[in-house]
Amino acid sequence: MERVTGESAEFIPDVQDLTGLVSVRNVTKSFGMKKALDQVSFDVPAGQLCGLLGPNGAGKTTLFRLLMGILKSTNGTLTVDGQDAFEDRVAVKSLVGFLPDEPVFYSYLSGYEILELSASMHGLDPVRTMFRLKPLIERLNLDADIKNFAEDYSRGMKKKLGLLLALLHQPKLLILDEPTNGLDVESTHLFYDLMKEESAKGVTVLFSTHLMDQVSKLCTHSIIINKGQIVTRGSMETIKSEFDPSVSLEEIFLQLTSDSAD
Repeated sequence: MERVTGESAEFIPDVQDLTGLVSVRNVTKSFGMKKALDQVSFDVPAGQLCGLLGPNGAGKTTLFRLLMGILKSTNGTLTVDGQDAFEDRVAVKSLVGFLPDEPVFYSYLSGYEILELSASMHGLDPVRTMFRLKPLIERLNLDADIKNFAEDYSRGMKKKLGLLLALLHQPKLLILDEPTNGLDVESTHLFYDLMKEESAKGVTVLFSTHLMDQVSKLCTHSIIINKGQIVTRGSMETIKSEFDPSVSLEEIFLQLTSDSAD
């Protein structure tokens, strides 16, 4: 585990970091006088299922928007498979499947039409793509509603449609922002299973959450962020080994984020 403190601490990658599909180097993002991210650095190797953990407002969504090329960093670099997340954002989007916390869809299109449109935009054959997605649509229990207007979907149904869009072009990297928010217990476990399956196929999965329990169930590695700075990163086993065995994961999270505020 690597504990990171101090605003000016410069990131020096270790050997395993050199193979990162996702590489974030000394990234700062400011909005006026406010720093949403401050000297953030980490790597996510290809095929890893990594959790980005932090309380609300920690900077997780800002980081994901930077990786998607929606925002440009104030300082530092972000690359996906060696390509700059902002300068090469069109190419990066072909490599990444992104699920935002609150997916928004065209009000006049059905879920089916949105998937067809997305397939065309990725240069895929819509008919073949929809045939390939059919089992997953059924597995997500969207088959009965897929031809209804997406605007009328519940929050959980919108999350499922968003996941279908993220997976549609078979990306190398999945970036999922609070993917289980708004889902019932059954759907949450289905999302867990799909994330594990994608990781087992060699897809890199980076997802954010504020729930330590989710990270412990799914991830081999985690990054904990608070107030725009990384508190710690490493394998779950290593992070837990730094604390008394009787301390719960929730208590570990609270201690780490409290320490970072001192």
